[in-house]
Amino acid sequence: METGRRVFLSSIVFTLVAVKGLFAGRQRQGPVHRVPQIPDANVPDGPLSEEPPVPRRDPQEVLKENQKTLRRDADRLVQLAQELKDEADKTEQTSVLSLSLVHKAEEVEKLAKQIKGLARAS
Repeated sequence: METGRRVFLSSIVFTLVAVKGLFAGRQRQGPVHRVPQIPDANVPDGPLSEEPPVPRRDPQEVLKENQKTLRRDADRLVQLAQELKDEADKTEQTSVLSLSLVHKAEEVEKLAKQIKGLARAS
């Protein structure tokens, strides 16, 4: 019984020492030294060397474009939903759904998610 305890405790101590050694090895590396950038002597300093700022779009214009896209996508969604309904009405109740019906449903779902994302962004 005493031998079992000694082996157990010595294995725990050995494990802790090994883990400490691993962490100490990682800490010894230190930060990576970066070489300072030397400015190019050929490029003049001042406002001419900076890139012009990107002009911001008018939020009202963005909203108008989003609204147009929403209306177009909603019309397409209604058309797809009607096609899906017509195709579902054509299939018999006892038969398996056709592959085109499944693809049409996936297309409707994808478009609905796009509309939802665009509506949330507006």
